[in-house]
Amino acid sequence: MTCIAIIPARGGSKGIPNKNLAEVGGQSLVTRAINSAVQSGVVDVVVVSSDDLTILEAAANAGAIAIRRPADLATDTAAIEDAIAHALQKFSESHPTPTTLVLLQPTSPLRQASSISDAVLLFNENGSVGSVYGVIEAEHHPYKTFIANDSTLLPVGSIEDLSRSRHELPKAYRQSGSIYVVGVQDFLTSNSLHISPVRWIEVGQEEAIDVDTPADLEAVRQAARNANA
Repeated sequence: MTCIAIIPARGGSKGIPNKNLAEVGGQSLVTRAINSAVQSGVVDVVVVSSDDLTILEAAANAGAIAIRRPADLATDTAAIEDAIAHALQKFSESHPTPTTLVLLQPTSPLRQASSISDAVLLFNENGSVGSVYGVIEAEHHPYKTFIANDSTLLPVGSIEDLSRSRHELPKAYRQSGSIYVVGVQDFLTSNSLHISPVRWIEVGQEEAIDVDTPADLEAVRQAARNANA
């Protein structure tokens, strides 16, 4: 069995120029993702997919296989699943097709290597796991929210749920965006990271910070400084 970690790191970013090369604790986001995969001890090969030559060079220098992504798969609206499928296809042209896929987005720079290993071990625990997600408890319970139907608000759950206390409601999680694990063949067949049944590992608050704005970047930099203080 071969476990491949794919790190999608396109060059374009509206919120932070050259975001995936921004440094946290002296390492770029893409390098931190590569290092966490290697340090997990469960990943056999690390691939970085990017349209940006500087990112690809940084990835190769950090020990990853760098795969050039076509421009049409690196736009704001391009589906990440298509970029992953392209990386798997290019990788498999010169290597045996791996069995397990780990998706690591570089925008979660405080991801722990132990979380990756926990997720992969859970995925391999038995044959009844379709996917594993890294999640965090939802800050706002979805049963306390609404969807808009024309000019009317409709509760996501029941009307009664709106007044229930949180401990009376089922525990709710949101995806952290930091870790996804799925079988390669299942992914290629479905073009989806969500293969039922889905299990999860709960990650820490800092691991779940997704760098999208300058404020997010400063938050992870401060958290990294605090960790090394």
